[in-house]
Amino acid sequence: MPRSARLARLAPALLLLLLAVLSGGLGAPASAHEERPAEFPDGSGHRPTFLGYDNPRSRVVCKPGSADAIAAMPDGAVKQRNERLLGQCRFSSIQTAIDSIRQRRTSVYVLPGTYHEQQYAGDERSYYCSHLETSSTAPLLSSEYIGSLSSPDTGAKEGTNGESNPIALSYADQRACPHNLNLIAIFGDKTPKNDSIACDSRFCGTQVIGTGARVTDVTVDNRFSKLNGIRADRAGGLYLKDITFEQAEFNSIYVLETDGFVLDHVLARGNDEYGILAFASDHGLIENSEAYYNGDSGFYPGSGSDLNADNPDFKATRYAIEIRGNSSHDNTLGYSGTAGNSIWAHDNEFFHNATGIATDSLFPGHPGLPQDHARWNHNDVHSNNMNWYTRFVDTGICDKPMPQRGYIDGTVCPVVPVPVGTGVLIAGGNFDSTDHNWIYDNWRNGTMQFWVPAALRDDYDPSHQYDTSNHNHTFANHMGIAPDGSEQPNGLDHWWDDQGTGNCWEDNQYAGGTGTDNFTVPPPSCADGGSVFVPGAFVKDAGFLSCSQYDRSDPTWQHPPQCEWFDSPSKPGSSSGAVDQDHSELVAAPLLTATGGLLLALGLRKRRTSRVA
Repeated sequence: MPRSARLARLAPALLLLLLAVLSGGLGAPASAHEERPAEFPDGSGHRPTFLGYDNPRSRVVCKPGSADAIAAMPDGAVKQRNERLLGQCRFSSIQTAIDSIRQRRTSVYVLPGTYHEQQYAGDERSYYCSHLETSSTAPLLSSEYIGSLSSPDTGAKEGTNGESNPIALSYADQRACPHNLNLIAIFGDKTPKNDSIACDSRFCGTQVIGTGARVTDVTVDNRFSKLNGIRADRAGGLYLKDITFEQAEFNSIYVLETDGFVLDHVLARGNDEYGILAFASDHGLIENSEAYYNGDSGFYPGSGSDLNADNPDFKATRYAIEIRGNSSHDNTLGYSGTAGNSIWAHDNEFFHNATGIATDSLFPGHPGLPQDHARWNHNDVHSNNMNWYTRFVDTGICDKPMPQRGYIDGTVCPVVPVPVGTGVLIAGGNFDSTDHNWIYDNWRNGTMQFWVPAALRDDYDPSHQYDTSNHNHTFANHMGIAPDGSEQPNGLDHWWDDQGTGNCWEDNQYAGGTGTDNFTVPPPSCADGGSVFVPGAFVKDAGFLSCSQYDRSDPTWQHPPQCEWFDSPSKPGSSSGAVDQDHSELVAAPLLTATGGLLLALGLRKRRTSRVA
């Protein structure tokens, strides 16, 4: 029986259950990103500049092996600089050096070596920091989290009543207990009780700079001791450069509610979830950096300051975060961002991931929903066909304790479901521009776009249900063509569910001269207004209704029924035969709204790590 017929037969029962969801009988969908409610900076900050290697306001950090590493350097300016700084070294811990800062715009120079920050990785917590659920003076209710219900912090000491710390803390408690969740922490707001989240402390403008000849010469190895390698929270003016961060339980580099930051030539690898995560931040730049072996995405600019929320035009007035000159490969996703608003990513390479680029409006609690005004241009998005699901989830490797999975050696354990073999995925975005990119050798879809009902972000206003997948332009891309001119086709150049208004695909160059797509009716040109929305029209099932129930820790949901996203597509033109992608299957739009919200609410409320990227 066709899936549309099965859904039609189930519609009355599903709609009755949906009413229970809408009335609060069931919990809302949860995401993998547990955090306090976040707000955007006021935009008064600015992007910092590098203060050089001779800042008079400085601290120098070194390890016992730094002298030998410097002696082994080839003669030249880098060696001379390190020899000079070695004589000034007074610290063996990066965090201790940061804590000693007395003036803004201080540089912390980190000499070659591997830093475990053992003092803070295994710190003895105060009674307050070990009993936040009962002793906190600034408690954060689990109902306020961005993400799931309360999850225990595995590093916490249990109280006599069996309670342990939650994983999402208020800013005040994060600042009071900086190493409950973080190996290295910079908290810039010294007045958490007032209404401002701006940086107002001596830590504003802090720069943490590796001094090695290579980015791996200075490495911060978390060894899975804390959720985050380094957390910069309300730390306006942060500059992080020439350092490798690795092996975090959550992500290596975390920037939150920060107005003005630069991450320059850093490496984030071997983390359970994210390499670099910037959230609710503005005036940011991520450049010349690399991310690989991450279970979610290499780069995650989520909930960027929503500068264009009221902008009715396709062109953005300003971008909050710029991402340029980076390489993100061998992750579940190269780039992703729920509510990835006002982001400009250009001149990057996204390759050998399961999916290259993705943005979405799927999950509640993220400020700035629905997503709008991202631009991806002049990127090289290719060969995103890595099937980590069959390689590591199905074989049981991801069931091992985290330190035994081999993340640093190339294991990737996906925490989110994505369609393997996809270049660019827009799941409910608006006013997004995909232009002047090279998108090739992605064996399922070069680009993929589908509508996301507002109910999935806990917005049940009937007038909002079709407020995503509008005014997206895909133009002037090289589809199935590599920069050297060779033809390396995508499985399908463009996949679209026919939903939304103002969408257009034009002026793209295609392998063989003709593009491939699944459009029921090709939309008008961008100049003529693009696609026209027809209420009540049938929509194509993109697969997320079933695939979104994925949970790598639950054998029942490691391969959700009827989910084809984790089936490896065959190389276009190969004799083995491609994965059967049923591009023609249709589902009634009103029914999809009901069943989609129901399935996600039922499937995700108990599986906190399930999130379409």
